[in-house]
Amino acid sequence: MTNNTYEWIAGLLTEHLGVPEDIIQPDATFTDLDLDSLSIAELSVIIEDRLGVHLTEEDLKPTLGEFCQVVDERRDDGKAAGADTAQQDASTTPTSP
Repeated sequence: MTNNTYEWIAGLLTEHLGVPEDIIQPDATFTDLDLDSLSIAELSVIIEDRLGVHLTEEDLKPTLGEFCQVVDERRDDGKAAGADTAQQDASTTPTSP
């Protein structure tokens, strides 16, 4: 997991989903972060829209750090295939990793 991806996703968690910064840790689970299935789906959609990374239920790893690692791997796969990962609205989005 890169620090940029982790920091970007942590920003999404606080800015879009209202998760307090002080509970966001790499070893935190989505349950620890008080995210329900709707919030997790929203997070997945934001990541897909902004980074072009398609996530499945199987990608929702037990910890935030593991989840960020999956996002990194998918981004790397997309870059290798020539996918556009710069899809984002700079006015409402933290800088993408």
